[in-house]
Amino acid sequence: MKISFAAALVCAVTLVSVSASAADDKPVAGEKLSQATATTTASEQKAPGVAAPAGKGPVPVEVGTYVNQILAMDLKGNQFTADFYIWFRWQGDLKPFDTFDLANGRITSRTGIVKKDLGGGVHYASARILATITKFWDLRRYPLDDHQLTIEIEDNENEENLLIYVPDTTNSAASPTVEVPGWLVKGTSASVTTHEYATNYGDTSVPTGNASSYSRFVSAVEIRRPGHVGRIFKVFFTIFVATIISWLAFWVRPKESGPRISLCVGSVFAAAAATFAINAMLPDINATTMSDRVIILSSSFIFAAALQTIVAINLGYAGKENFQKLLDRASAFLFPLAYVALLLIYVL
Repeated sequence: MKISFAAALVCAVTLVSVSASAADDKPVAGEKLSQATATTTASEQKAPGVAAPAGKGPVPVEVGTYVNQILAMDLKGNQFTADFYIWFRWQGDLKPFDTFDLANGRITSRTGIVKKDLGGGVHYASARILATITKFWDLRRYPLDDHQLTIEIEDNENEENLLIYVPDTTNSAASPTVEVPGWLVKGTSASVTTHEYATNYGDTSVPTGNASSYSRFVSAVEIRRPGHVGRIFKVFFTIFVATIISWLAFWVRPKESGPRISLCVGSVFAAAAATFAINAMLPDINATTMSDRVIILSSSFIFAAALQTIVAINLGYAGKENFQKLLDRASAFLFPLAYVALLLIYVL
């Protein structure tokens, strides 16, 4: 009986020791989770600049452009033509290269298409694009106007909650050989904005006035007019000369009424021809441009010179030659002075 009890006691102690040893060898839940997380992190590889697609939220798509040429600028037609490369880098199942479009123009050709994987789940696609782009020029300072030629890219299918563009500012640029006749290329920029469409596009399953937002990539080339003083004289030379010719009437005797009137009339026709030539290069806009102000100011002074000529002729016929000479001398000095002052203050 004592032996049996002792044997049972020894067996119980042995079982407890084995259980404790097994418990020491079993990993706790927290350790197991950490090991699994470490394994997952080690297996993930991301390409530089491209975030791995998350389970929720929009897929980031990196976009960049390289402008080869600005082939034509049409101020009258509110457009220009651009030749540029565009590329996309992204992760996931979306196909941004197949669904992108030009928001502010029309793509006329896509050539040199390249599609490949960069490793780590990163996809890459690029192409050379020739496009005609609409640009409503801000001509209020014409002919001293500066502009930004923008290329605006937007996805046709995926709203901002599904796809968001990220500008590739490191690689986006313009070729050093880009030239725009009559302009200086001062630099480039790349940015992303959100564009909202406040419509349901006639889809009655969607509430009226429903707004949809899309990510928009904007690549801009800044151009400026060179030599502002020279540019002003180049554009307005004819109308400046016409205005000065009208002042020559102040130096003709009132008795020579025919030559005095002819100078003013000739100036009117020259100013009209210059106005027609300037307006032929510009589109119709609602704002008053700098060229409009120059034309209005010059035409006003030509009219004033014609009016002064008529007054001087009448004074001569009335026998008031001294007063007429004083009027001509004062006009010969005051007209140019007032014209230059108003040109600097009101126009420029």
